Amino acid sequence: MLHAPGTLTVFLNARILTLDPRRPTAAAMAVQDGLILAVGTQEEMLALAGPEAALVDLQGQVVLPGFHDSHMHLLSWGLTMDGVQLTGVRSMRELIAEGQAYIRDNPGRQWIIGRGFSDEVFTPRRLPTREDLDQISTVHPIIFTRVCGHICSVNSRALELAGINGETADPAGGRIDRDPATGQPTGVLRENAMDLVTRLLPSPTVEDYKRAICRAGTEAAALGLTTVQTNDLHGASGLQDRLQAYLDLDQAGQLPLRIILQASTPTLEDLRAYAEIYRSCQPGAQLKLGPVKLYADGSLGGRTAALSLPYADAPETDGVLIYQQAELDALVCTAAEYDLQVAVHAIGDAALDQVLNSCERARERHPNWSWRPRVIHAQITRYDQLERMARLGVVADIQPIFVPTDLHFVERRVGATLAQYAYAWKTMQRLGIRTAGGSDCPVEPCNPLAGLHAALTRQDGTGYPPGGWQPQERLTIEEALQLFSSGPAYAAHEEHLKGTLSPGKLADFVVLPADPAALDPWELLDLKVSAAYVGGLQMSP
Repeated sequence: MLHAPGTLTVFLNARILTLDPRRPTAAAMAVQDGLILAVGTQEEMLALAGPEAALVDLQGQVVLPGFHDSHMHLLSWGLTMDGVQLTGVRSMRELIAEGQAYIRDNPGRQWIIGRGFSDEVFTPRRLPTREDLDQISTVHPIIFTRVCGHICSVNSRALELAGINGETADPAGGRIDRDPATGQPTGVLRENAMDLVTRLLPSPTVEDYKRAICRAGTEAAALGLTTVQTNDLHGASGLQDRLQAYLDLDQAGQLPLRIILQASTPTLEDLRAYAEIYRSCQPGAQLKLGPVKLYADGSLGGRTAALSLPYADAPETDGVLIYQQAELDALVCTAAEYDLQVAVHAIGDAALDQVLNSCERARERHPNWSWRPRVIHAQITRYDQLERMARLGVVADIQPIFVPTDLHFVERRVGATLAQYAYAWKTMQRLGIRTAGGSDCPVEPCNPLAGLHAALTRQDGTGYPPGGWQPQERLTIEEALQLFSSGPAYAAHEEHLKGTLSPGKLADFVVLPADPAALDPWELLDLKVSAAYVGGLQMSP
């Protein structure tokens, strides 16, 4: 639905939930030049509308601020759509069969790339090895990435091409799994060890990236997302083509939603390169550059999240810290020097200790830093750390959609002591920690309505456990809606533009057939988005 620039559009006959406490509900909204001009009664908005105004009858539907995902991987999601789809496999046999079928259906593929399996649902629970993947092919190199994105399994051909053998040393911040009897690599690579193989993959072109962005972005918009913060820029070497793809799409008006890019900068060289681009790159119509993204540890599923205690189900390890404290300090302090926001992946409590130390030191050395550092995930936390986060003003980027999967293994994995304040969303809010909701897609689906359901119930898809896992950490519907609206806006320094339907803010909103607050939480899983608007223009369906 397109209107000429300057046209005043009035959206009528709606139940508008503004999430603005100054005027929480309205029946109509006036939009002009991509901004909200006013909200109020139907009579008030019609009085604003001259004879040239466009009128849109929403037929009694519910309007909310557009959903906002604070952390995902949009481009990676789009690229995985062309690979082996492993999300639904329930056994090693199914995984092997999917790989074999993919080769039959895609005879021209050189590398066989898949993502999405979880060994937690396999019997027995174990990661695929080179021997398993060799049953798919010994001719094609194969790389299958676990759902978490922090572990991959490769076949013998991929190990050969990468030069990985029994003599290969573990890279810093990574681990090569080895057969204890022979010392030879099993084919399982963790964290930075994955780079030994992934750096051999053919590089997509700018056009490949653009197709992937549009494909994933269109699906995200159909779910009611009007902004996503996406970690799609990787290091100095992999930054230019990906950024160019986004710039081209924005300049052509082809982005189906707003994009805030996060940039992984694992080295000081990468960080400084991004800082120069950040300084020179002007925000576009629907695109802006966002924070530096750092990784402090790995994942719970792969037992690479860094814990202060040994893993309860693997006491020989306490996870992987990607950096020494001094190395992380240098990265965060350099970001502060350039006045760049930092968003640091930290799942385990040992990693969170490191991150909070680095942020505190950076603020001491650079008191004029714009601040608002972010911890992405913050899954295994201690109460003293949550108090410290609140005191420092650190934002927590949380993913409620993780809980339906993770609740089945968290306590078994980390033990009762560390599980006590795991995924502690209500405690965070009670302490005053600002929280922003996301999905980490493609780790989990980016459906915000499923995220709301998880935040409200803390149950899996069968309703287990009754009452929810650690039910004291469940959120109210008001708190959950803010997770996917005003929370991410604050995290991105955009609370003046997004998060509520208030005069002067961007006209980004979602239309639903029913009020989420009036539904049983389980009905949210069946609720379908009627339309998503960005700048007052309908982007989906």
